[in-house]
Parts: sequence; structure tokens; C-alpha cells
Amino acid sequence: MLSRVSGSEALRLRELAALFIHEKSMEPVAGLVLTSSMRQTMALQACLPVLNLGLGWLDQLASVVVYPDTFLSEIVEHDEYGVVHNYREARAGESWQQGPLILSWTDVEAGTRIDGYNVVIHEIAHRLDALNGAANGRPPLHRGMAGGVWAEVFTDAFADFVDRVDAGEDTAIDPYASDSPAEFFAVLSESFFEIPCAVASEYPAAYDQLAAFYRQDPASNGFGAQAP
Repeated sequence: MLSRVSGSEALRLRELAALFIHEKSMEPVAGLVLTSSMRQTMALQACLPVLNLGLGWLDQLASVVVYPDTFLSEIVEHDEYGVVHNYREARAGESWQQGPLILSWTDVEAGTRIDGYNVVIHEIAHRLDALNGAANGRPPLHRGMAGGVWAEVFTDAFADFVDRVDAGEDTAIDPYASDSPAEFFAVLSESFFEIPCAVASEYPAAYDQLAAFYRQDPASNGFGAQAP
């Protein structure tokens, strides 16, 4: 994870991760034993998106629940006829607006590889997105960022991505991003930190908006120059 930042940023990320570990409760379940190294791995990944925003952006996150592997989540959905469907679905991560961050350690560990997949960054992106209401792909923007520009850029990029996925086109970005605007933002955030040059190449306007929001420009460091 520290290889994804350079110079003084690496030191600041370590310091932020140490504060995260001190402030947030990390709760292993289902027989998992968390070592200090595992805690640091999760904290480093969770803090990367807020490196230049500050840990205050995660004030509403009090605890992290960690399963050994994927876990079953209870899903409740209403179909177009108003019928309620209840089922269980295997998840690698889950973020509740007013609750804990829930993670699979197997998938957290997978996030140490630089391949575009990072469940911790994905779920942290959902938390940031939901700071101004339900997650919808538009987090609270900084002063100087134009909401209209964000909406236009991400609406166009999402529509294009859905078309490409439906057409079976290859993309370095996880096709799951086509599920909804909220998932598009979360998956694109993963890719922004993991394979930024791929995002900058496929959706340069969206990359610029993410760089302005996260106040980071990972592609400028040449990081992730080669898409998987």
C-alpha cells in the first residue's frame, strides 16, 4: 500500500493509519484472529482515500467488523409489483450509512495486490458518498467544485460504461461498476487508486473530478501505468 504513495505522503499515511487504529474498533468474528499487521493493512487501505481529506471524513465510522472470508448478508428487495423478496447473498464487503464497515479478510488481503480490486477502498468510497444522504454516486463536493460538472461527467461516463459492458467490450474497470451510479463511483474510486492511468485513459473527465475530490493525482506519479 505504501508503494502507492511517495515521499512524505507515505509517512502521513502511516500516521493516519495509526490514528485510525486508535480511534476505530476492529472486531474479528467467526473465529478470525487479527494481528497488528492485519490491522495496519486494513487501516492503510482505509486511509488512502482520505489521505488529503483528513480522518474527520470518517467520523461516522466507529467500527470495522472482519470475517475470515466472504460472508452472507440478508438482502431485502421490493420488485416492480411491490412484492418483497428476502434472500442471502455472499459479500466481500458492506458499508452501512450509520453502522460498521464489514469486510472479508481474504478480500482485504487481495487488496494488497495492485490489480484494480480493493474492497476497502470500495466500501470507504460508499461511506464518503453517503455523507450527504443515501449513496448515489455524488459525495459532498469541495468548495470550488461544480456540482453540475460532476453530475454531467459522471452521468455521461456511467451511461457509456453501461453500454460498453452490455456490448461485451473489454475494460480494465470492473464491470460491476455498471450496476448503479453509486457502484460506478465506488468501483471507479478503486481503480483511481489502483490503476489510475487506466481511469485517466478511459474516462479522463471523471478522473479529473476524482482527483479534485480526493485531492490526489496518482496517475501523475506514473502509478498503475499498465492496466491489467
